[in-house]
Parts: sequence; C-alpha cells; structure tokens
Amino acid sequence: MFGKKCLYSGGIGIIKKILLILLRLLSLPYVYGVLLITLIWRKPTYTHNFKPPFWEIAQLIKGNGRLLFDIIGNILLLFPLGFFLPIWFRKADRPKKVILICFCVSIAIEITQLITTRGYFETDDLLHNTIGASMGALIGCSLAKWLNSENKNRSKK
Repeated sequence: MFGKKCLYSGGIGIIKKILLILLRLLSLPYVYGVLLITLIWRKPTYTHNFKPPFWEIAQLIKGNGRLLFDIIGNILLLFPLGFFLPIWFRKADRPKKVILICFCVSIAIEITQLITTRGYFETDDLLHNTIGASMGALIGCSLAKWLNSENKNRSKK
C-alpha cells in the first residue's frame, strides 16, 4: 500500500511526472537550436529577399537535388515544436491549436529573417514548417494526453 501510494502524486504517477519534466528540459536546447539555425548563425545580406511560392518544389522537379535537404530540414525544424507544445501547455491539447501556433511561429521566423536580412522570406518554408509541426502535433498531443491523464487503474485503498 505504501509503495503504490508513493508512486502517485496529484493523480499523475511519479514516473509520468519525471518524464514530463525531462521532456520539458529537453525542449530548451531545441528552442536555442532554432534560434541558432534561423538567425544567429546567418550573416546579414543587407537586402530584403522574397522567394515566390513553390520555387523549391519547382527547382527540385528541375533536378536541383540539394533543395531536398532544405525541404526536409524545414519539415524537421518545427516537428519538435509541434511535439513539445502540448507537453509545455495543457491548453494546446488539440492538433489544430498546435498547428495554428506553429504556423504563427513560422511566420514570425520568416518575418524576422526578412527584417534582419538574415535569410529569405519563403512561403515554401511556411508550408514545410507547418507540415513538420502537424506531424509533431499528432504525436505530442497523444503523448501529452497520456502524460496528463490520471491513472484510473490504481486502487483507492
């Protein structure tokens, strides 16, 4: 009885709480990494650049295989954000909410790159970031739901 009671705290098991804390701590290097990749490591071009919609896909079809790396990179860039948001915030409990938030983050990144001239404003990036965030949101919302659920199987002795 004592052992089982110690494994639960506030309706959520201790193991779930530890996992939740570890996942939240793991997200801190991710946020720093996104800032490094999208802004800090880039040198300013001193020109405000826009790319036309679907230019990456058009170039990929024409045979520029290097752009496949960029497309996959942009999908992977916000995948973790889609995954972590429901773990950070209980109100981000539905994939639609998470995807909308991630889309806004992607827009903020693109606008910041445009203003600081540390990259191009690319609608393709918005699309690819949102695809990645959507995949992360599906997994993250399911995991957050499980992590935040009370263990209904425990005995109430």
